[in-house]
Amino acid sequence: MSRHDEPNSGEISEKSNLAHWITLINAQFQKKDYRYARDLILQGLTNFPDHPQLLDRLFIVDQRWSLPIAGNKYYLTIPEESDFSFLQQCYANEAFMEQLLPMGRKNQSPESILFALRHSEFSVAQSKTMHWVIRKEERIDATQVPSNTQLKPIGLASLMDIQIAHRRAELLVGIPDNNDRQRASAIAMLLILDFAFNQIGLHKLTSLVLANNPHSQKSTVAIGFTQEGLRRHHLRDPKSRLWLDCYENGLVEDSFRKNPVIARVSKRLLGRDITSRLS
Repeated sequence: MSRHDEPNSGEISEKSNLAHWITLINAQFQKKDYRYARDLILQGLTNFPDHPQLLDRLFIVDQRWSLPIAGNKYYLTIPEESDFSFLQQCYANEAFMEQLLPMGRKNQSPESILFALRHSEFSVAQSKTMHWVIRKEERIDATQVPSNTQLKPIGLASLMDIQIAHRRAELLVGIPDNNDRQRASAIAMLLILDFAFNQIGLHKLTSLVLANNPHSQKSTVAIGFTQEGLRRHHLRDPKSRLWLDCYENGLVEDSFRKNPVIARVSKRLLGRDITSRLS
C-alpha cells in the first residue's frame, strides 16, 4: 500500500531516535491507521528493544487481541455481523443485561449494533474495550459423525476500561440461558484469565458485582478474585430509584499464579494449569 507520508529508509536512519519513532507512531494513531502504527512499533522495537513507550503502544494494537480463544468445546470470538440477531436478543433481555452491565446499559438501536460490528477491529485502540461472543460446540445432527459440529453463540464476555499504563481491565462475563450458565461461565472466565495474564500481559483484573446478587459474588470469589471493598450506594436503580451497594473485587497476576483453586479447576475444565507461565 502506497503512503504519501511514509518515511523512506534514509530519513529513518538519519533520525533513528526514540522521539522520532514516537512521533511517527502517534501520527498513525491519530489517523486511526492502526495496522501501519503496529508495523512502525515493531520496527522501532528493533532499534529500542523493550522500550516501555513502544511496548505500551504495541499493547494497544497487539494482534493477539483479534485471535479467537478456544478451550474444551468453548470459544471466545470477536463479534461479527452474523452475530447481529444474537446480540439483539441479549440487549433485549433486560434481566440479563442488568446483571452483566448493572445500571450502565444504554438502549442499543439496530443501527448502533451494526455500526459496532462493522468497526470491531482494534477496539482497544478505539474504545479501550474488548468484546467477545462466547460460543459452544454443538452437534448439527446426532446421527452424524462427532466432527460435524457448529459453534452456537451462548453468551457475552468483555474487558472494559482497559488501562494501558496500569495493565488493568474490568472483566464481564454473562450467559443468558440458565442451562449453559454454570459450566460455560466458569470456562469463559478461565479462558479470559489465561489470555489476560499469559498472553496479552495484564497485571490486574477487576470485577464489580451488585451486593444484591450474592450468587454472582460467591462465584467471582470462588474463581479466585479477592473482595477488595464495598462501594456503598455506588449505583442507583433507574426503576426503583433505590441506591445499591457494589462489591469491588480484584485479581492480580501474583495471586493468579499462586491460586490453587484456579490451577485445579483449569486442569479439570481446560485440561491444563493456566497458572503456570508455560501453559
